Amino acid sequence: MNKSTLVCAAALCLSAACADPRAANELIKPVYNKQTGKLEQLTADRDHDGKIDTRAYMDGARLKFIEIDRNNDGVPDRWEYYTPARPSDPKHPSAGSDFDKSTRLERAEEANGPDGKITRREFYVDGVIARVEEDTDFDGKVDKWEVYEHGALVRMDLDLSGRGTPDRRFIYGRGGALDHVEIDPTGTGDWKPAPTDPPASASAKRPGGSRP
Repeated sequence: MNKSTLVCAAALCLSAACADPRAANELIKPVYNKQTGKLEQLTADRDHDGKIDTRAYMDGARLKFIEIDRNNDGVPDRWEYYTPARPSDPKHPSAGSDFDKSTRLERAEEANGPDGKITRREFYVDGVIARVEEDTDFDGKVDKWEVYEHGALVRMDLDLSGRGTPDRRFIYGRGGALDHVEIDPTGTGDWKPAPTDPPASASAKRPGGSRP
């Protein structure tokens, strides 16, 4: 495949993004392999500060994964991994990236701590978020688990005691409103209604600051 063909392929991948004038100004640029001429990367400056903050790794016209520098420190802190989408299905609308609409997001990882280690892992089904595991205090152990249905948070489990398993469970209803709280003080999986309101430390871990 020659370079002009690859440019056309890249343009097709970016057609949805470039339809938006603001997206067109994100300075999306292709990077080609010097030996083969094959498209390897698409880079973008999404906050218009003159620095590349998003880098999509390509296999020709096919997107493999994206790395993002969210805080502009020059180091990627979010990684998104994509898989080829299934044929068009009205029950599963496309959830592809702007870099390649023929893919679906399969999983993502974030490094939110001071040492660059992965602290949050998101898992997707048909491009829609299904569950999350997160280390909120950066001690190397998961202490928050989220479960989603149709992209909406329905349950959040927290390990407030540091034992390695959840001891408090928040159940959410329609619209994301908290429905009730349960506790498992013994770690046996025998969840019971919580006798008191959730402590302030639990409320601090409610999703919002981190990406869902």
